[in-house]
Amino acid sequence: MLALAVAVPARTVYGKSPTILLVSDCSAPGTYTGTPPDDVNERDNSLVWFLEGLGYTVDTSGMNKAYQEWQTPFNDLGKLAALDTADLVLVSRHTDSLYYDNNRQNWNELKKPLLLMNGYLTRGGGDNRWGWTTGGNGNANLAETNIVIEAGQETHPFVAGLTSPIAAFDWSSAPTPGEAPKWIFLPNSAPVAGATVIGRFDSMPILMDIPAGTDFDANNTNGPYGIAGGPRGLLVTWGYDIYLGTPYNRDATFTDFLTEDYLALFAQMLNELFHETIYVDADAPAGGDGRSWATAFKYLQDALTIA
Repeated sequence: MLALAVAVPARTVYGKSPTILLVSDCSAPGTYTGTPPDDVNERDNSLVWFLEGLGYTVDTSGMNKAYQEWQTPFNDLGKLAALDTADLVLVSRHTDSLYYDNNRQNWNELKKPLLLMNGYLTRGGGDNRWGWTTGGNGNANLAETNIVIEAGQETHPFVAGLTSPIAAFDWSSAPTPGEAPKWIFLPNSAPVAGATVIGRFDSMPILMDIPAGTDFDANNTNGPYGIAGGPRGLLVTWGYDIYLGTPYNRDATFTDFLTEDYLALFAQMLNELFHETIYVDADAPAGGDGRSWATAFKYLQDALTIA
């Protein structure tokens, strides 16, 4: 009897706009009441607006340090419900890695696609972050601007249609022209077995693809780190958690100094990570929604209608 699971690109998920749960230490748009510069502010407003401009629904309940470990998010029914409802989890560069460390196994085993933009959290070995690599991190050259696609990865879906080197950042209008206002902090060690480096920045991984089922304990100590519960992507950005001096005289934001090609790469990665699996089982009862084997569609045509 027919039983199959089909992955399809999901620009809409089951007839609705996909929902991204944004995990960020910044306050959600319209909620910040402090005076900049401050450590919890609206630096990720432009990230929220960019995602909404792509047609996604953004759940901002993950902002304002809501998922830092001292908030015990994986024991909080409301926060667990938000994770369960989301179609993808996006972890902002503006997250303090120290406060996402002890829940590393929960994050890695989360059965959702996850896109990480914070290079600090990739640390592994005995370095006690998420174990996406086998060691530590380093700072890229402040003058570097380009992502170089790894040889053999030119047709990877993350970078399809983009030409190497990808001009990712434009520092020409930075407070010190030609230099990033703050470091880009990247892995300077090998990725965990099963992960693929797609692009490098100043010779260090900045763009990675990690499939579901990757064992983060395979090359790491001080675990458990866990097994990837869904597809994982890494796309690091610069450290915009600072105050910009002259001529800006304001807090930096997510979109500052990013090029159109970087934003196109980011959008393409999101779309690829949103591949949905639709389940079909001829022995299933009628009325399923196709989201799991337990609720599989009975008829292939139902799955094709969604795809």
